[in-house]
Amino acid sequence: MAQSGLGQDPESTAAITVLKRAVELDSEYRYSQALVCYQEGIDLLLQVLKGTKDYTKKCNLRQKISNYMDRAENIKKYLDQEKEAKETRGTSLRFSCESKYFKS
Repeated sequence: MAQSGLGQDPESTAAITVLKRAVELDSEYRYSQALVCYQEGIDLLLQVLKGTKDYTKKCNLRQKISNYMDRAENIKKYLDQEKEAKETRGTSLRFSCESKYFKS
């Protein structure tokens, strides 16, 4: 994450660190962990945004937050689909196993 629009205050530094980790986990296909980091990083950026007075910095922060939120939402949708697919596979497997016990 580029640091433009972010200062060297503790909140900004923490946000940068957490979001770098989120991107790293994302690139390693560790989506559940990446999602948690994206969420935490977004919360930190929102805190930075609240304390920012400069209009240009606020615009940059809003854009970064929007981009990270979009990625987090996509990961969440993907994880939900994976969970649903696993549940569906488990259900159909269970029904097929049960059906052989009920045959006469």
